[in-house]
Amino acid sequence: MRILKIVGTVALWIVQILAAAAFVAIGLGKFGEPSWARNFARWGYPDGFYMVIGVLEIAGGLLLLVPKATSYAAALLAVILVAAAVTLQLNHLPMSPALAWLGIIILLGVARRRRAWRPGMHPLPVTANQV
Repeated sequence: MRILKIVGTVALWIVQILAAAAFVAIGLGKFGEPSWARNFARWGYPDGFYMVIGVLEIAGGLLLLVPKATSYAAALLAVILVAAAVTLQLNHLPMSPALAWLGIIILLGVARRRRAWRPGMHPLPVTANQV
């Protein structure tokens, strides 16, 4: 049973690292490839919006590598991917790549939800005369 847990953990890290690398590469591509500017303009988005999405994809990709932030990164990337799928659908383009990535991102977010960072719920110290 312990071996199965180790294999699962290694597989999760592999998927996490590959997804992080993919989103960082996709985000960086928004800055180097002029086709992104043309596509976003054709889809009706304002000038420079592709750069905002690129920055968010890079940030989300990097945060995927931090187990306590993976669920939050997955939520950010899921919003981007849902918007991408809707944009592709509205423009009669295949949305299957966006939906495939959405499935992977949801898997990562759910798998890391227990390790997610949560603000401490420690009560504030109160002295006897403040009560």
